[in-house]
Amino acid sequence: MTMTTTGMYVEGRYVPAGPWAARKIERQVKHLVADYRAGETHEERTLFDAYGTVTDQAAARALLTASIGPKVVFHRLILAPGRRCGLRRLIDLHTCTRLVLMDLGDSLGQRLVWVAAVHRNTDEPHVHVLLAGAAPRTRWPGNGTTTSVELRTSQYALLRERGDVRAAEIRALNGDGTAA
Repeated sequence: MTMTTTGMYVEGRYVPAGPWAARKIERQVKHLVADYRAGETHEERTLFDAYGTVTDQAAARALLTASIGPKVVFHRLILAPGRRCGLRRLIDLHTCTRLVLMDLGDSLGQRLVWVAAVHRNTDEPHVHVLLAGAAPRTRWPGNGTTTSVELRTSQYALLRERGDVRAAEIRALNGDGTAA
């Protein structure tokens, strides 16, 4: 993975639905918290979600399994604020991830279901996100119904743009314009 020094780096792939969906979820959730490298602590690889409800791998698997889409089990995303973004503290990375994914959900009209963990196994800290393949609608007729989460080029562009904006907001909240 090549990180950018200019702004939010976003990479994504989806895992298609199929008979091994639960196994795919289990393997990816395990990857989120396993294999931490020198310089990382187990606490840094703690799972988190939008609402602070995911506390362990079993909870993450249950959350994602309940939201498998008809075409997509989940999307694997990597969000990496570039050096210019300046976000290095764990709390800043968690906050930025939550805000950016909330922005994405707002643009899709869905309450996104996801789990994530911060990784520091490269020169730049980054966040691995498992975004469920289906999520409840928040607007339009049929409120409360679950529909597929489809990420297109425009959504990846939105993640990059909002990542830069949210990182700047977090830096401003930290005081002198720089993230600690």
